Amino acid sequence: MGSECHQLIREFYGLQEERIKVYRRFEEGFETYLNTSPNYDFAPYRQLVHDVTQEFQRISSDVIAIRDRLRDDYNQVEVVKLLEKIQDEEKKKLQLTAEFQVARQVEIDNGDVDHYKEEVTQVKKRLQQSVTRICEHMDDLKFESEDL
Repeated sequence: MGSECHQLIREFYGLQEERIKVYRRFEEGFETYLNTSPNYDFAPYRQLVHDVTQEFQRISSDVIAIRDRLRDDYNQVEVVKLLEKIQDEEKKKLQLTAEFQVARQVEIDNGDVDHYKEEVTQVKKRLQQSVTRICEHMDDLKFESEDL
């Protein structure tokens, strides 16, 4: 049982690495989009959002399948709880990433206005807090899965 659980956890870590790569590609694409200001070239960015959304949905489905196997086949209640916390926080992170992108575009479109700068700063702070929580849950998962 232990080796199968460890394999599922390794698969989960691989999916988390994929998420990081998707976020990186999303950010790079958004930077490219911002560089087309003031006459934004929206079509490539819209396609990127579509592609990224599909990739995140696939990753999420794969994580849910891992979670279900760990719960149903191996009764790993604590590990399952951590996977669920990570999934929930990943959803928040994606929402905050979108909010952060919008705030940055609004700031660019409205020039050097303190209100918009503050909004970007606040959303960035919440996004960083979300990433920190994901890292904390990942650390907890590491410790919890060592005993499998």
